Amino acid sequence: MKKILGAIVVALVTLWGCEDKIDLELPENTGQLVITADLMVSDQQHEISIQKVVSIKDSLFSPITDAEVIITNMQNNRTYTFLAGKDGVYTNKSLRLQEKVTYQLQVRTADGREIVGTSKVPSYVDVDSIGLSERVIFTDTIYYPTLVFIDPPEKGNYYKYKMSVNSGKLRFIDVFSDKFNNGLEIQHDIIDRDRDLKVGDRVRILRQCIDVGAYNYWNSFQMINPGAASPSNPISNLNNNALGYFSVSVGKYYESEVTFARGKS
Repeated sequence: MKKILGAIVVALVTLWGCEDKIDLELPENTGQLVITADLMVSDQQHEISIQKVVSIKDSLFSPITDAEVIITNMQNNRTYTFLAGKDGVYTNKSLRLQEKVTYQLQVRTADGREIVGTSKVPSYVDVDSIGLSERVIFTDTIYYPTLVFIDPPEKGNYYKYKMSVNSGKLRFIDVFSDKFNNGLEIQHDIIDRDRDLKVGDRVRILRQCIDVGAYNYWNSFQMINPGAASPSNPISNLNNNALGYFSVSVGKYYESEVTFARGKS
């Protein structure tokens, strides 16, 4: 099962700490900033990557190492400064994210550009059960994890999944919205369209509850069609024409082994 992601493939930006890839449609030598900030409540160290597009033709990106990077807790106005490191990765070990709190990211570059984005940590929605299902497509049997839970009655719940197989790196799989499902029992099928699971594989799933800004980014990312008449970049929640996104979330890991299972087909 194969899935093509992104617009006309012009460049691939690897997100720090995972195997997600972003396909960007950009003219040559734009100097455009690419910011990837995926922060989670359970993280002991938070990382933000800042890159500048140098050459699309040669897939070159230059790390920004002299920016001022600050996150502000909008509930108590406490600020957290991120320290610059190699490869344009900024880190902070003192920030402790809290559920139901909004945070603001501010990036100021040495050449005077200022990028701002906001994100809110949702409450975590617990999973009632996790299992494995199988689906027969022609002569192939496809295995995939399933998570079952009760969605909260209020609107605006969004979910993001990453998965690793046999201790590999986490890769983005899918996002879901609770539209039309408020207060109902829901089953999320975690299907990796780039890799088929087989019996004996061990899978590790990261389930994140995210806000609408992060959902819009990843939903548009996975829906971009390289054959579209007007290909575009994923919807960013950052201003000033920056690419990438800022997300604060809460999540949990789940592990399972693929065994012979009978599930919904």
